[in-house]
Amino acid sequence: MLLTEAMYTPERAAEEGIVFTVKRTRFGGGGWKISCGPIGEIHMLRSLGIGNCLGAYEVTLSGTDREGLGPLLYDIAMEIAGDAGIMSDRGMVSPDARRVWAYYLSNRPDVSSSQLDSAPGTLTPYDEEDDCKQSSAREDGGGWQISPLSKVYRKRGTPTIDRLRELGIIEIVG
Repeated sequence: MLLTEAMYTPERAAEEGIVFTVKRTRFGGGGWKISCGPIGEIHMLRSLGIGNCLGAYEVTLSGTDREGLGPLLYDIAMEIAGDAGIMSDRGMVSPDARRVWAYYLSNRPDVSSSQLDSAPGTLTPYDEEDDCKQSSAREDGGGWQISPLSKVYRKRGTPTIDRLRELGIIEIVG
């Protein structure tokens, strides 16, 4: 289930010869870099100094020069993150990335979301685990709590990665 018919599926990536590499990084509190050569990448890490954020990985960089490849990269990142989940960059999010986060919140039944609090906590003042910097969510207007950027996103299992493995187009290192 991707954004539209124009979005990349694992099969389309295989047909076009796209190969994904997933590598551990040591930045911040540790993280991952998912790349497909020069055409796209996504970086996620456990950032320091922004709150506990339910232990989620922060997507600090994402980009692709192929229309529709971004959501597939996000799906891979979400599956690599597992139960920790992923969240948007806490400082700045591009309009394209905002659309992906909004789509996950409203249109993906295979993706669950958990609300983050502000830092320090205003929604759950006695629970510091959900406290997280909300700068990018505050820019959405209408209250940061309703922004798709104020959430952590998780998928159950690894269906996308499993399919990429079956097609022989993903390597996970570390």
